[in-house]
Amino acid sequence: MDRNPTQKRACPELEYGPALQYTALSNFVKMWPELLLCYSESVGQSPIVLPDDRGKAVGVMSKALQHFIKKAQADGVVAGAIGLGGTGGTSLLSTPFRSLPLGVPKIIVSTIASGQIEPYVKTSDLVLFPSIVDICVINNVRRVVLSNAGAAFAGMVIGRLERFQESCNEGKKGTVGITMYGVTTPCVNVVNERLKKEGYETLIFHATGVGGKAMESLVREGYIQGVLDITTTEVADYVVGGVVPCDSSCFDVIIEKKIPFVLSVRALDMVTFGLKHTVPTNFQQRNIHIHNAQISLMRTTVDENKKFAGFIADKLNNLQQRSVFACHKLKGVSALDASGKPFYDPEATGTPLNELQRLIQINEDRQVKMYPYHINDPEFANALVDSFMEICS
Repeated sequence: MDRNPTQKRACPELEYGPALQYTALSNFVKMWPELLLCYSESVGQSPIVLPDDRGKAVGVMSKALQHFIKKAQADGVVAGAIGLGGTGGTSLLSTPFRSLPLGVPKIIVSTIASGQIEPYVKTSDLVLFPSIVDICVINNVRRVVLSNAGAAFAGMVIGRLERFQESCNEGKKGTVGITMYGVTTPCVNVVNERLKKEGYETLIFHATGVGGKAMESLVREGYIQGVLDITTTEVADYVVGGVVPCDSSCFDVIIEKKIPFVLSVRALDMVTFGLKHTVPTNFQQRNIHIHNAQISLMRTTVDENKKFAGFIADKLNNLQQRSVFACHKLKGVSALDASGKPFYDPEATGTPLNELQRLIQINEDRQVKMYPYHINDPEFANALVDSFMEICS
């Protein structure tokens, strides 16, 4: 962090620099008293005394560090964040580091970096760097690991500054987020190429639960100025209980930011599970397709599709920006939903489309368009882009 004394300070009594020192468990963390004081004043609780319980103390320090980092970022003095720790240190650092915007370098050298890291990284670009050995003892292995981590961090910081000096989006109309799944790839490929020809930058997110959340995070941070939500299978997993769900806040940030939005309820014909034996017992007799060695797909029912439509319509009716719900006339919502394919079921496919037409409150800005195409027909992909271009004009 920059120590420029002329820079506006988040807390006047603080000098920006290393905020934590990790030591032995008997005295496991030293934190600047001034940092804790600044945090305690912000929450109206002064002074804050660290609890004797290690876990609770780490939680308090994580909140204090997050407050410090957010203030420092707002003051414009953060070039990046780097730290190291075991499970406790990684937990302490990860939430504050994730509060930094996408693109600001953030690295944690961690003993848990090769384990289950989703709770630490979530939808951020936080990098966990495997420590290989314990972090408390200097040895030849640790010297190599820390040297490489430091070099990587320095490269990230320099690269970000160079990008900042360039106009990376020069000549672009804006950035558009697109959702995709393997069964909607042909449609997304056509949409992607067409948008690029129209002068847009595109970001494609796989609808795997975390993919949709990552897209919404970038909408919130201003990196995405429009969305073509072509693949809404995360809604099906949320409602039924699959392994790639959205959550109850799905679509909320798009509503909040009022960006151009085109929705197509593709891949609502399926709920995703892992290996066949992991499919819940009450679903074992359903129509299940083995997508690959790790993924099983379950065909959704008429009743389930009614629930999907209700969830989506409740959200869409809050849209105040120009938006289009684009659908088709029973031609199929995925590569598996076509005549002769394992998920072909016109009644189930037609249910959410009919329900959404009934439930969506159409007005001047909120439109429903019907097309006589299958999801993966090029004509449908081009119709989606046409609709997007229309509401952006």
